[in-house]
Amino acid sequence: MSEENRAGTATVLLYKGTSFDLVGKMTLSSLMVEALRRDLPGGDQEEPLIMHLRYVRRPDPRLVDGPRTIHNLRSQIGRLGVIVSQGGETLIDREYPVRELLGPVLQHVVQQLDADEQVWGFCIDHPSLSGLALGRSTPEVEGTMDLNLRESRRSFTVRKVAEPPVPGVDPADLGIDTTGLGQVTVLLSGDIRSHLHEMKLSHRLEEGGFLLGTVRRVLGPDPADRAERASDNGESAADRYLVEINEVTPAEHSGAGALHFTFTGDSFREVNQRITASGQDRQLMGWYHTHLFSGNDSGLSSIDVDLHLGTFRQPWQVAGLINLSGDDRLLRFYARSGDSVRECEQWVKDDRGRYRRTRAVVVDGR
Repeated sequence: MSEENRAGTATVLLYKGTSFDLVGKMTLSSLMVEALRRDLPGGDQEEPLIMHLRYVRRPDPRLVDGPRTIHNLRSQIGRLGVIVSQGGETLIDREYPVRELLGPVLQHVVQQLDADEQVWGFCIDHPSLSGLALGRSTPEVEGTMDLNLRESRRSFTVRKVAEPPVPGVDPADLGIDTTGLGQVTVLLSGDIRSHLHEMKLSHRLEEGGFLLGTVRRVLGPDPADRAERASDNGESAADRYLVEINEVTPAEHSGAGALHFTFTGDSFREVNQRITASGQDRQLMGWYHTHLFSGNDSGLSSIDVDLHLGTFRQPWQVAGLINLSGDDRLLRFYARSGDSVRECEQWVKDDRGRYRRTRAVVVDGR
């Protein structure tokens, strides 16, 4: 029996919270004995149990069933081949889904560790698996179907819903100097800016979510221009926007790894329901995510740019980027500029409700 197939050499690492902080490890064999208790002989046995495992690389993105959300952070190993023998007799020889085999035991374990924490992660750790990166798999979206719109016979039509006009505002009323004001300017309260710089974020997996708030179109100083805009709510490619962010919410039903973050259709459904339920004048201002290993000098990747341009189609929607480097973090925002993106200015509200321009600077996140 080779060493890598002996269950006693493998462990299960347990992670806590959305930032997936490592909280401990357990031997895989101890969890297996508990999981297979009904199928194993009870009482004192003279002969020891011998357990062989085979790690099956069949991805399984589904979550562990139970009251708490538990992610298999090495979901590339979605199944385990298990052989248990005793005294030369084979007691078990079958293949199990990892989430079904270990899930019930882990639900009990995390309940004992912290009954209030709702999000957990685990991974099987073994020398033969060291080349597999940790990640939160993109969950399967249920209730979907494929449609071929090229077919001649259709029972429905699809049309674009017109966006409501963007209300205008004179930046001077907010204490903002329009000199050199970019096409999109991000407005933050002191609390929201502090939250983005201080909220707990994982250093193992990228995290991300949505930015909610309101948008206003910059009215020019010319009274005639302001009257014309107020009468027809017309917008043009030359319009400038003030994007006020007043809520930051992590994306549900998302996937993540050390070098990627993935939204699903369910992510957008959840945030749209959140906006509707709030009953406030609030819109989807854009999205944010973290970068872990690229340093503070790097901006959005080409994949990030494609995602923003293809998904967040309004000229005023922004992409927030939080670069994490050790305990430091750098917050920046980007908006559409032709076929690419451009960094936006940030203005922060003071105690009197006036705004001041602030630079994107590295902040100690501790």
